[in-house]
Amino acid sequence: MNKHAVYPAHHPVALALTGLACALRSGCEVIDALAERAASVGVPFGCETFDDAAALAGVPYSRPLDLYVDRETKRRADALPYDRLHLAFMH
Repeated sequence: MNKHAVYPAHHPVALALTGLACALRSGCEVIDALAERAASVGVPFGCETFDDAAALAGVPYSRPLDLYVDRETKRRADALPYDRLHLAFMH
């Protein structure tokens, strides 16, 4: 991703930053704040732009789990075979 002087509201960096700010202000989950902010600027939940923003905000999409999770859980899930994915949630 290239750095820009100004980011449009629908750009992943702008979405991630505003989503994090909203989550900090309201106390809600980052993914919920990000989804709300994305919807307000016309970015659909689960699209590539949303996935990029979620990853920047610390909740990347895990394809094996089909969930947005923290980075550590994603790392564990990516390393596990399908029949052991449930172990990704064990700390």
